[in-house]
Amino acid sequence: ENSVQCGIHQEVLKLRSEVEDGKRIGFLGIHSESDYVEANDVLFWSGPESMFEVGRYGPIRPEDRKTELNFSMKNFIYDFEPAEWSYDVDEKILGDCQLIDITDDATGEVHSEAKKHTPIYVNEIGHNTNLCANVRIMHKNDRSVYYYACIEKENAMKKGDCVELLVDYGKLYENVRERKGYGVANLYGNVGDDSDRGAKLQRNFAARQSIESEISKLSVVRLYYLAEFLMERIFPEINESIEDIFRHHVPSQLKSRF
Repeated sequence: ENSVQCGIHQEVLKLRSEVEDGKRIGFLGIHSESDYVEANDVLFWSGPESMFEVGRYGPIRPEDRKTELNFSMKNFIYDFEPAEWSYDVDEKILGDCQLIDITDDATGEVHSEAKKHTPIYVNEIGHNTNLCANVRIMHKNDRSVYYYACIEKENAMKKGDCVELLVDYGKLYENVRERKGYGVANLYGNVGDDSDRGAKLQRNFAARQSIESEISKLSVVRLYYLAEFLMERIFPEINESIEDIFRHHVPSQLKSRF
């Protein structure tokens, strides 16, 4: 900044010098709290033209970008938990559809870096008509997913109000809702969630048939890349977890049998 020599730069430095150290606020540091007036009766709202960024949902790490095929296999292996935390994007990867997956390849659960970002803590409205979505999902560069808060005028907030940030995942999330028990089929069709063993098995058998069908249609090249992904990214982590459990939680008298 100091290398820029122009009239505006000099004016900013002058204004900044007039504010006491430690009390400068704002991007330029030319204001203090005393420059503002309390306005307790003013309502806050932000329409579509003035949304503010909540944060980047993903990808957070390079490995968060996956082909649809690789993600489908990982999702199946980890009992469909990754599907709760994924988005498809327009950009292709290796000629295949791309998904943003913020779960750990070792566990299928949200990875530690993603937990540092606000968007994963935003819940969804589901089919609850009493809830209102106030967060919008937007894609940047056809490959990144961002959340933006949008408080509609009819839901304007007074000073001191608190509101839960909520998003609408849309129809593509319905399979996840059904597994968790608040999908349309659960609410109006008496279909059980995944705590209902029979309902879960039905869904899992259907998913297995779909996976087997997809694998049978793969070319040799795509099959090779899938096997490479599983052998390098998924199975070693699973084997390590199994070995860790075996080392620390299996009684010594049982270990001798293996």
